[in-house]
Amino acid sequence: MLTIVTPTLNSVNYLENNINSIKKLTIPFEHIIVDGGSSDGTLEIIKKHPHIKLINQSEKLGMYHAISLGFEKAKGEFITWINSDDIVVKEGFEKMYDVLKSNKYDFVYSDSIFNYIKKEKKTRINGSRFPKFILKNKIMPFVQPSTMYTKNLYEKIGGLNYLKFKLAGDLDMFRRFSLEKGVRFKYLNIVSTEFLKYGESLGDINIEAMINEVKEMDGRTNAISKIIIRLILLIR
Repeated sequence: MLTIVTPTLNSVNYLENNINSIKKLTIPFEHIIVDGGSSDGTLEIIKKHPHIKLINQSEKLGMYHAISLGFEKAKGEFITWINSDDIVVKEGFEKMYDVLKSNKYDFVYSDSIFNYIKKEKKTRINGSRFPKFILKNKIMPFVQPSTMYTKNLYEKIGGLNYLKFKLAGDLDMFRRFSLEKGVRFKYLNIVSTEFLKYGESLGDINIEAMINEVKEMDGRTNAISKIIIRLILLIR
Protein backbone atom coordinates (compact mmCIF):
# COMPACT_ATOMS: atom_id res chain seq x y z
CA MET A 1 0.00 0.00 0.00
CA LEU A 2 1.02 3.60 -0.64
CA THR A 3 0.72 6.30 2.02
CA ILE A 4 0.28 9.82 0.67
CA VAL A 5 0.80 12.64 3.16
CA THR A 6 -0.46 16.17 2.54
CA PRO A 7 0.58 19.01 4.88
CA THR A 8 -1.98 21.83 5.05
CA LEU A 9 -2.31 25.31 6.48
CA ASN A 10 -5.16 27.47 5.18
CA SER A 11 -5.34 25.58 1.89
CA VAL A 12 -9.00 26.13 1.11
CA ASN A 13 -8.31 27.41 -2.42
CA TYR A 14 -6.48 24.29 -3.59
CA LEU A 15 -7.17 21.31 -1.32
CA GLU A 16 -10.34 20.06 -3.01
CA ASN A 17 -8.51 19.54 -6.31
CA ASN A 18 -5.67 17.78 -4.47
CA ILE A 19 -8.05 15.37 -2.71
CA ASN A 20 -10.11 14.65 -5.81
CA SER A 21 -7.05 13.87 -7.94
CA ILE A 22 -5.80 11.40 -5.33
CA LYS A 23 -9.24 9.81 -4.97
CA LYS A 24 -9.08 8.75 -8.63
CA LEU A 25 -6.21 6.34 -7.92
CA THR A 26 -7.03 2.66 -8.27
CA ILE A 27 -3.95 1.44 -6.40
CA PRO A 28 -4.23 0.66 -2.66
CA PHE A 29 -3.53 3.90 -0.79
CA GLU A 30 -4.25 5.91 2.31
CA HIS A 31 -4.37 9.69 2.33
CA ILE A 32 -3.18 11.38 5.52
CA ILE A 33 -3.62 15.14 5.88
CA VAL A 34 -1.66 16.90 8.61
CA ASP A 35 -3.14 20.30 9.39
CA GLY A 36 -1.13 23.06 11.06
CA GLY A 37 -4.09 24.98 12.48
CA SER A 38 -6.16 26.14 9.50
CA SER A 39 -8.87 28.75 10.03
CA ASP A 40 -10.10 29.36 6.48
CA GLY A 41 -12.40 26.41 5.78
CA THR A 42 -9.70 23.82 5.09
CA LEU A 43 -10.98 21.54 7.86
CA GLU A 44 -14.52 21.70 6.47
CA ILE A 45 -13.24 20.43 3.13
CA ILE A 46 -11.44 17.55 4.83
CA LYS A 47 -14.61 16.56 6.72
CA LYS A 48 -16.39 16.05 3.39
CA HIS A 49 -14.03 13.15 2.61
CA PRO A 50 -14.37 10.39 5.24
CA HIS A 51 -11.56 8.29 3.75
CA ILE A 52 -8.98 10.91 4.80
CA LYS A 53 -7.04 10.43 8.02
CA LEU A 54 -6.61 13.82 9.70
CA ILE A 55 -3.76 14.63 12.06
CA ASN A 56 -3.68 17.95 13.90
CA GLN A 57 -0.19 19.39 14.23
CA SER A 58 -0.15 20.77 17.77
CA GLU A 59 3.49 21.86 17.72
CA LYS A 60 4.15 24.62 15.20
CA LEU A 61 7.43 23.27 13.87
CA GLY A 62 6.85 23.81 10.16
CA MET A 63 5.85 21.90 7.06
CA TYR A 64 8.50 19.17 7.26
CA HIS A 65 7.50 18.39 10.84
CA ALA A 66 3.92 17.98 9.62
CA ILE A 67 5.07 15.57 6.91
CA SER A 68 7.15 13.68 9.47
CA LEU A 69 4.06 13.26 11.66
CA GLY A 70 2.19 11.79 8.71
CA PHE A 71 4.97 9.37 7.84
CA GLU A 72 5.11 8.20 11.46
CA LYS A 73 1.47 7.09 11.16
CA ALA A 74 1.88 5.63 7.67
CA LYS A 75 0.65 2.07 7.22
CA GLY A 76 1.95 1.81 3.67
CA GLU A 77 5.15 0.06 2.70
CA PHE A 78 5.66 2.90 0.22
CA ILE A 79 5.35 6.62 0.97
CA THR A 80 5.37 10.07 -0.57
CA TRP A 81 3.90 13.51 0.05
CA ILE A 82 1.82 15.71 -2.20
CA ASN A 83 1.46 19.32 -1.14
CA SER A 84 -2.05 20.72 -0.87
CA ASP A 85 -1.72 22.81 -4.02
CA ASP A 86 -0.42 19.95 -6.19
CA ILE A 87 -2.34 17.19 -7.93
CA VAL A 88 -1.47 13.69 -9.13
CA VAL A 89 -1.73 12.49 -12.72
CA LYS A 90 -3.34 9.09 -12.30
CA GLU A 91 -1.64 7.03 -15.03
CA GLY A 92 1.89 8.23 -14.31
CA PHE A 93 1.49 8.10 -10.55
CA GLU A 94 0.19 4.54 -10.65
CA LYS A 95 3.06 3.52 -12.94
CA MET A 96 5.55 4.76 -10.34
CA TYR A 97 3.78 2.65 -7.73
CA ASP A 98 3.82 -0.47 -9.91
CA VAL A 99 7.56 -0.12 -10.55
CA LEU A 100 8.34 0.50 -6.89
CA LYS A 101 6.16 -2.42 -5.87
CA SER A 102 8.27 -4.75 -8.02
CA ASN A 103 10.90 -4.55 -5.25
CA LYS A 104 13.66 -3.86 -7.78
CA TYR A 105 14.07 -0.27 -6.58
CA ASP A 106 14.02 1.79 -3.40
CA PHE A 107 13.25 5.15 -5.00
CA VAL A 108 11.28 5.94 -8.15
CA TYR A 109 10.85 9.37 -9.75
CA SER A 110 9.40 10.84 -12.91
CA ASP A 111 8.41 14.10 -14.60
CA SER A 112 6.01 16.83 -13.55
CA ILE A 113 4.06 19.68 -15.09
CA PHE A 114 4.67 23.17 -13.74
CA ASN A 115 1.37 25.03 -13.93
CA TYR A 116 2.07 28.77 -13.90
CA ILE A 117 -1.46 29.92 -13.20
CA LYS A 118 -0.77 33.66 -13.40
CA LYS A 119 0.88 33.23 -16.82
CA GLU A 120 -1.67 30.62 -17.96
CA LYS A 121 1.25 28.46 -19.02
CA LYS A 122 2.23 24.85 -18.40
CA THR A 123 5.76 23.44 -18.76
CA ARG A 124 6.98 19.87 -18.46
CA ILE A 125 9.89 19.47 -16.04
CA ASN A 126 11.89 16.31 -16.70
CA GLY A 127 13.77 14.39 -14.06
CA SER A 128 17.54 14.02 -14.43
CA ARG A 129 19.12 10.72 -15.49
CA PHE A 130 21.92 11.21 -12.92
CA PRO A 131 20.08 11.85 -9.65
CA LYS A 132 22.70 10.60 -7.21
CA PHE A 133 25.49 12.72 -8.65
CA ILE A 134 23.28 15.81 -8.77
CA LEU A 135 21.92 15.32 -5.25
CA LYS A 136 25.45 14.94 -3.89
CA ASN A 137 26.07 18.44 -5.27
CA LYS A 138 23.03 19.73 -3.35
CA ILE A 139 20.83 20.26 -6.40
CA MET A 140 17.31 18.88 -6.83
CA PRO A 141 17.22 16.66 -9.96
CA PHE A 142 13.43 16.19 -10.03
CA VAL A 143 10.20 17.75 -8.77
CA GLN A 144 9.43 16.58 -5.24
CA PRO A 145 5.79 15.37 -5.71
CA SER A 146 6.91 13.13 -8.59
CA THR A 147 8.81 10.82 -6.25
CA MET A 148 7.95 7.66 -4.37
CA TYR A 149 10.08 5.56 -2.03
CA THR A 150 10.01 2.79 0.51
CA LYS A 151 9.22 3.60 4.10
CA ASN A 152 12.18 1.42 5.03
CA LEU A 153 14.56 3.76 3.17
CA TYR A 154 13.01 6.81 4.83
CA GLU A 155 13.45 5.30 8.28
CA LYS A 156 16.94 4.06 7.47
CA ILE A 157 18.28 7.59 6.91
CA GLY A 158 16.50 8.95 9.97
CA GLY A 159 13.64 10.73 8.24
CA LEU A 160 13.21 14.44 7.68
CA ASN A 161 15.50 16.80 9.56
CA TYR A 162 12.68 19.23 10.31
CA LEU A 163 14.42 21.00 13.18
CA LYS A 164 17.32 22.15 11.00
CA PHE A 165 15.69 22.63 7.61
CA LYS A 166 12.50 24.66 7.16
CA LEU A 167 12.79 25.30 3.40
CA ALA A 168 15.18 22.70 1.96
CA GLY A 169 14.11 19.68 3.98
CA ASP A 170 13.16 17.72 0.88
CA LEU A 171 16.55 18.28 -0.78
CA ASP A 172 18.32 17.32 2.44
CA MET A 173 16.32 14.10 2.73
CA PHE A 174 16.76 13.10 -0.92
CA ARG A 175 20.47 13.87 -0.69
CA ARG A 176 20.81 11.52 2.26
CA PHE A 177 18.99 8.89 0.19
CA SER A 178 21.65 9.28 -2.49
CA LEU A 179 24.49 8.93 0.03
CA GLU A 180 23.11 5.72 1.51
CA LYS A 181 25.01 2.72 0.19
CA GLY A 182 23.15 0.41 -2.17
CA VAL A 183 20.04 2.54 -2.68
CA ARG A 184 18.45 1.78 -6.07
CA PHE A 185 17.04 4.77 -7.99
CA LYS A 186 14.78 4.46 -11.05
CA TYR A 187 13.69 7.21 -13.46
CA LEU A 188 10.46 6.90 -15.47
CA ASN A 189 9.90 9.12 -18.51
CA ILE A 190 6.29 9.86 -17.63
CA VAL A 191 4.32 12.70 -16.02
CA SER A 192 2.98 11.84 -12.57
CA THR A 193 2.04 15.18 -10.99
CA GLU A 194 1.09 18.77 -11.68
CA PHE A 195 2.97 21.30 -9.55
CA LEU A 196 1.15 24.59 -9.07
CA LYS A 197 3.29 27.71 -9.46
CA TYR A 198 1.79 30.99 -8.35
CA GLY A 199 4.72 32.75 -6.67
CA GLU A 200 3.65 32.26 -3.06
CA SER A 201 5.27 28.98 -2.00
CA LEU A 202 7.86 28.90 0.78
CA GLY A 203 10.66 28.49 -1.75
CA ASP A 204 9.37 31.26 -4.01
CA ILE A 205 9.29 33.92 -1.30
CA ASN A 206 12.39 32.81 0.61
CA ILE A 207 15.02 32.20 -2.07
CA GLU A 208 17.95 33.63 -0.10
CA ALA A 209 17.01 31.70 3.04
CA MET A 210 16.68 28.54 0.93
CA ILE A 211 20.18 29.02 -0.47
CA ASN A 212 21.56 29.52 3.02
CA GLU A 213 19.99 26.26 4.16
CA VAL A 214 21.52 24.43 1.22
CA LYS A 215 24.92 25.79 2.22
CA GLU A 216 24.45 24.31 5.68
CA MET A 217 24.11 20.77 4.37
CA ASP A 218 27.02 18.43 4.97
CA GLY A 219 29.68 18.50 2.27
CA ARG A 220 30.96 21.21 -0.02
CA THR A 221 29.16 22.90 -2.87
CA ASN A 222 31.45 24.35 -5.54
CA ALA A 223 30.93 27.74 -7.19
CA ILE A 224 29.28 26.29 -10.30
CA SER A 225 26.83 24.30 -8.19
CA LYS A 226 25.90 27.44 -6.26
CA ILE A 227 25.09 29.24 -9.50
CA ILE A 228 23.01 26.31 -10.72
CA ILE A 229 21.13 26.14 -7.42
CA ARG A 230 20.25 29.81 -7.67
CA LEU A 231 19.07 29.46 -11.28
CA ILE A 232 16.95 26.41 -10.46
CA LEU A 233 15.30 28.18 -7.55
CA LEU A 234 14.57 31.23 -9.67
CA ILE A 235 13.04 29.09 -12.41
CA ARG A 236 10.82 27.34 -9.90
